[in-house]
Amino acid sequence: MPVHDSNFGRELRRRRESAGLSQRQLGEELANLAWDHLNVRVGVDGNLVSRWERGVALPRPPYPELLSRLFQATVEDLGLRPGLPPQPTTGRTDDVGLFESTMMIVDRMRRAGSSNVSDTTLDRLERMTVDMVSEYERLGPLVLAPRLIEQRQWVERLFDDRQTLRQRARLHRIAGRLSGLLGSLAVDRGALSTARAYCDEAYQLADLADDDELRAWVRATQALTEYYAGEYADCLSLAMSGLEYSRGGAQQARLLVQGQARAAGKIGDLHMVKAAIERAQGLARPNPPGTVSPCLALDGYCQARIDGNAATALLSAGDLTGSRRAAFAALGPFDAAEMTGPRSLTRIDIALTYLSEDDPDRAADLVVEALSISASRPIATVAIRTGQFLDAGRRFLSTPAMRDLAELAADQQNPAHPALPGG
Repeated sequence: MPVHDSNFGRELRRRRESAGLSQRQLGEELANLAWDHLNVRVGVDGNLVSRWERGVALPRPPYPELLSRLFQATVEDLGLRPGLPPQPTTGRTDDVGLFESTMMIVDRMRRAGSSNVSDTTLDRLERMTVDMVSEYERLGPLVLAPRLIEQRQWVERLFDDRQTLRQRARLHRIAGRLSGLLGSLAVDRGALSTARAYCDEAYQLADLADDDELRAWVRATQALTEYYAGEYADCLSLAMSGLEYSRGGAQQARLLVQGQARAAGKIGDLHMVKAAIERAQGLARPNPPGTVSPCLALDGYCQARIDGNAATALLSAGDLTGSRRAAFAALGPFDAAEMTGPRSLTRIDIALTYLSEDDPDRAADLVVEALSISASRPIATVAIRTGQFLDAGRRFLSTPAMRDLAELAADQQNPAHPALPGG
């Protein structure tokens, strides 16, 4: 017979059946949640769920929390009162056998504090990840990808053993950064399906770490992926989602100019482009002279980064004067820092403004410079933008400068990584 108020039992059964779960399956879901979110093993099964639904027993911690997570409801919504459930009167006067032994509790405490990774090791992994971000543009995909993959696989093996909850959250953050970096490298190589998969994994890890700034960082890379796929509405949506997570954090400027402004430029919304750029300008982070913040900056964008992305966004929206002004402002710092990708892409942006003013020779010379700068480290985005330049200048292909450029671009084309649609 039921010994507890049956409101909870009825509500639990209703929610379980609405979710299409058997009592056994509900037990398995709770056990999985306990391991994923609390890093503990629990012994819930279909029999225990049946006892709850019949009112024979009420769930003790951690089950109320797990049920709330599973059904996205408060304990009150489930018909439970906060705190421990009342116990039936049994007439028992001693507690022998009622509780676990002291040694079992002590052993569980020991295992909860055990870990296969030290805090010092996690510190080093985090430092290595920051260094990878800093070296991203200098080393490029062919050098960096194998290193990142090796590090990501090593981190993954650590998850197979035990860590404290705090250490496991740090591991999730480290793994999320590494997967996000691999996603960005895949964009550089034009492998957008692979980039999406890596970024989805990175976002899942950000969720597991419950880290909004990491979510925002991943959203920025996802937005860039869709930008180069020509999916500008998706790019804008992902950038706006990232801004919700960043809420004034380090990723806000990147999301505004690389995501929102560039997507808005492609859909022709000049007002949104300028508003996003203006907001980003106020968020520029100081950078030492002769350096530029990484394109995947963890600490925010410097002024040169904002200017470089603003140039691309304004160009797409048709503001040639504003685009050229921003591009030249970015070009000096990019050249001083010897950044291959930004130096090439900014020259192509400037070239497109000259092309729009019917100055193909001057424009073609700049694109030749861009291709020469990136010749030793081909970048898919440079190839994409060169193709777009040639398409835009098709009416000038009879000029010697444009013909020479077309031949150079054909010579440098990597057949394994053709130019992507959009830009």
